[in-house]
Amino acid sequence: MDDRFGIDNIKRFLADNPAGCDYLTGLANRRGLYSFCEELGDGAKLTAMYIDIDNFKRINDIYGHSRGDEFLVKVSEYIGKYVPGFVARIGGDEFVVLMDGDMDREEVAHIADELIKNMAGIQMRQDILSLVSMSIGIAMDQVYNGTPDDILSHCDSAMYTSKDGGKGTFTFYNEQDKTLSLARNIERNMKQGLADREFEVLFQPKVNMVTSEIVGAEALSRWIHGTDIYFPDTYIPVFERNGFISKLDMYIFEEACRLKSGWRDTIFGNLVISVNLSRAHIYEKDLPDRLCAIADRYGIPYEELELEVTESIFVKDSNELIAMTEKLQSRGFLVSIDDFGSGFSALNLLKDLKVDTVKLAKEFLGKSSNTMRGRQVIRSIISMCRDLKINVVTEGVENREQVDFLIGCSCQVAQGYYYSRPLENDDFIRYASKHKSNILGAYHFDLSSPDLASEDGSIRMIYSGDRVIFKEGIFKGSRSVSFPGGEIERNLLELEPRAISNDSFTIAFWLYPEELATWASAIYVKFETGFASFSPLAWEGHASYRIRDSREVNGWYDTTTCYLDKGLWWHVVMTYNSYTEMARIYINGDPIAQSENVPTNRFVKRIMIGGDVFQPSIKARICELMIYNDPKDFDFIRDLYESYVNNPEFVGGKQRHLI
Repeated sequence: MDDRFGIDNIKRFLADNPAGCDYLTGLANRRGLYSFCEELGDGAKLTAMYIDIDNFKRINDIYGHSRGDEFLVKVSEYIGKYVPGFVARIGGDEFVVLMDGDMDREEVAHIADELIKNMAGIQMRQDILSLVSMSIGIAMDQVYNGTPDDILSHCDSAMYTSKDGGKGTFTFYNEQDKTLSLARNIERNMKQGLADREFEVLFQPKVNMVTSEIVGAEALSRWIHGTDIYFPDTYIPVFERNGFISKLDMYIFEEACRLKSGWRDTIFGNLVISVNLSRAHIYEKDLPDRLCAIADRYGIPYEELELEVTESIFVKDSNELIAMTEKLQSRGFLVSIDDFGSGFSALNLLKDLKVDTVKLAKEFLGKSSNTMRGRQVIRSIISMCRDLKINVVTEGVENREQVDFLIGCSCQVAQGYYYSRPLENDDFIRYASKHKSNILGAYHFDLSSPDLASEDGSIRMIYSGDRVIFKEGIFKGSRSVSFPGGEIERNLLELEPRAISNDSFTIAFWLYPEELATWASAIYVKFETGFASFSPLAWEGHASYRIRDSREVNGWYDTTTCYLDKGLWWHVVMTYNSYTEMARIYINGDPIAQSENVPTNRFVKRIMIGGDVFQPSIKARICELMIYNDPKDFDFIRDLYESYVNNPEFVGGKQRHLI
């Protein structure tokens, strides 16, 4: 056997290269593996073995990470005993073995077979060993040519064949296999293809399902090589195995920034663009600096860029990813989990990993939305993310039924072929120009016309009484709806629930109380888990903005405001911010009161104007109703109020600020 693969030489190498040693097992790490290959020199003949522990995640999930680390140490010792060669741990549960290239196939097959069969002999509890197995990929007759990437790619491809075949087996790399032949062709042309800018960036819109407005996009790629067009599912797996994916990621990130810089003066110029980030990057300490340098080169604000990492990275490299996520977010970048639900969802990590967005996988939606149990799981995941203040985007939306279901689950944003395929830059510009407006999810009802429709005509109201009564409004010649009072749920307007599609909201309106009755509501929003309402007369003779959380016995949250005289017009604004859990009330442009730690209600069932389901209807006039699907701030609300009272046509009477 080649002495360079002997135990004495390997011990000497590890002693001379402490930075190339794995902190947990004492084996070489990825850096050590590359250094050992350099020491072997060009032309060295190798046999390579890629070992992956099947179902290792179950040990961490069931027994904890400390027991998982103990298992990895035992496995490292076990491999070292059975395999005559250089062993490296290059990932959480992934090992690479380099052996003498003159070993024959039968001898190597025997070693792999013994490794798999004798795992039960590892000094660990049998209930732990029963959970796992080994999948092994072997590449014979390999020649080192300055980098081990090609060699690792070959045995890694064979290892995935073992996994696809049922796990717990070994497979030899076969250069004649058609799939492997395609992979080799891709590898042969990938470097020149990137140098020649053959990779094209496409943008797939992310759309607000309620308003059909574009709210972001994901940067994707395709490879145009001569007359051939390669789509991502063809070359991305190859690049992930051979490490080239890190170069493609940075290329796509820079191209996305370059193209986005050309949108600067458009209405959609500040859209958030998300770019995929592969596992290869999370160990790169200078990654945040490199991303910042690229964004700065094209003048792109960091908060308009999102890095998407797949769910599988969270499972294998959770500690490293948590650290990298914190670094990226500290610079201002957004971070999301891609393909959530495609495998063993890392739900437990969400409490430690403060990502901005979770993207539900296309496969998860397709399979789970077809059964009642599956739909409830999706609904629960969305609700949990909302409670954790994590945005949710659903991928792979293809039909109206899925849209209606997701809106009912309080998921507002989706991407998929129902809205658009991935678009070339020019086509994306046309799409975004058509589907972007200045105001997101805003509806204006002046309540002066018989059709009672929103200004854009998209939403109408229904009156529950005999006929709608109109009286003078706040502008010269304008009208308002006059509510005459009456029994519960009579003589009031009912608005389509979809007008409030977000957990956070702002409701603004002009109110003219004609009579004051205790707890009669001017506005009432019924949620699945409670309600929000405004009563001109409530606690101790003052108005009250009340939020009820029916999940708690004592879940009453009252924001008590000032006394509202009857016979005067008042501008009332109610806001709720689901991220800060803050409810605020403004009267005549002034912030009057607020309540903190108010739980988030969701799934709007009814919106009632002029009454509620508990008290007799109100006697008052209401006009200029505005509904926003976000929490407006003080400056916005003061400007809104002053836009009314400074209008020469305003006849709402003498107004006064209350603070």
